[in-house]
Amino acid sequence: MSLGGVARTVAHTIIAHPSLLQWYLRTRARRRSLKRELETGSPTSARPLGITLKPTYCCNLRCSMCAFVASGAVEAHPRDSLPVESWARLIDDVAPYEPYIWFTGGEPTLYPGFIPLLRTVRERGLLCGVTTNGTTLERLADEIAEQPMHILVVSVDGGEEVHNRVRGSSVAHQRMRAGLEALREACRRRRTSGPALVLNCSLSPANYRDAADVVETAQRFGAECINVQHLWMLTDAMVHALNDRWGKEHYLDPAEWGGGAAPDMDPAIVMDTIAEIKRRASGVPVFVHPDLSPAETRLYYQEPETFVRRIKAACAWINTDILPNGDISPCFGVVCGNITRDSFTDVWNGSEFQRHRQRLSADGDLTICARCCSYWRRD
Repeated sequence: MSLGGVARTVAHTIIAHPSLLQWYLRTRARRRSLKRELETGSPTSARPLGITLKPTYCCNLRCSMCAFVASGAVEAHPRDSLPVESWARLIDDVAPYEPYIWFTGGEPTLYPGFIPLLRTVRERGLLCGVTTNGTTLERLADEIAEQPMHILVVSVDGGEEVHNRVRGSSVAHQRMRAGLEALREACRRRRTSGPALVLNCSLSPANYRDAADVVETAQRFGAECINVQHLWMLTDAMVHALNDRWGKEHYLDPAEWGGGAAPDMDPAIVMDTIAEIKRRASGVPVFVHPDLSPAETRLYYQEPETFVRRIKAACAWINTDILPNGDISPCFGVVCGNITRDSFTDVWNGSEFQRHRQRLSADGDLTICARCCSYWRRD
């Protein structure tokens, strides 16, 4: 798509979803103060730009590339998570910062209180996004349409056969498409624009040769864009290197966190697949995360412990995860507090969070940052 086409699509998205413009402007403003914090190595942060909620690790699919499947975390029962009231208190606590709230998991829509919690976020005036496999949308379409999230990210791995193979289900693709259709119809009946739809295509050994059919789903359902995501990796070598450097303070158990060897993916085919997605995606912008040159792509997959670019890790100054048990966790294995006993406001610039930022400032990044999605983000 040409730059003019991208500009027209962005303008259309903003007109249909004006709250996204406010989010964009807040992000730009926060980046300016973030730059100062990183340059000075400040252990404190002015405010979080976003907070990622993981209300449950439970999932109804068994994706071949998912670390939670490998660890068995997806077998958790969604009712073992925190009650809605605990999450609602968190939302009330952070609302003055005006962060965006993002739901992921696991499959966040399996959390029994998902709809009430979504409404709480919207009623507090916060921008809200959800990443989902889409298989529950048909059941939830009417309730979502009453007060939808601002951004809906649906994971799609390719066409039906490829998607179902990756997801470990013979009906995942069909249910995802039925859910998108049901949500579109529910929003049409209410004469609302519904959420901005983004399709996320994660490249993995199971789909990177034939993921380009994701474009057909994007075009059929009017996706605002396709996000092609390079495979995130956490190898044994990364874990051991972290423990050698920071093991007394930030230790990762290799049995729990070690990811084994890097997956076998041909960088040339990765680049060909991305080019094919862009070629087919007439009218749909395609973004690649991270956006790599051919040389960087080869390095990314052939030497995963080597940084393709060195930038200062900013994640701990702008975002954190909240885990199903309430732990406030800005990085693998790092817990700075818990929302069931601590105020998020106190934890955000508390001693544990400050020490984590100091570790990042000391080296600029950690060995486990090399193939982590958060390393590349400034939003």
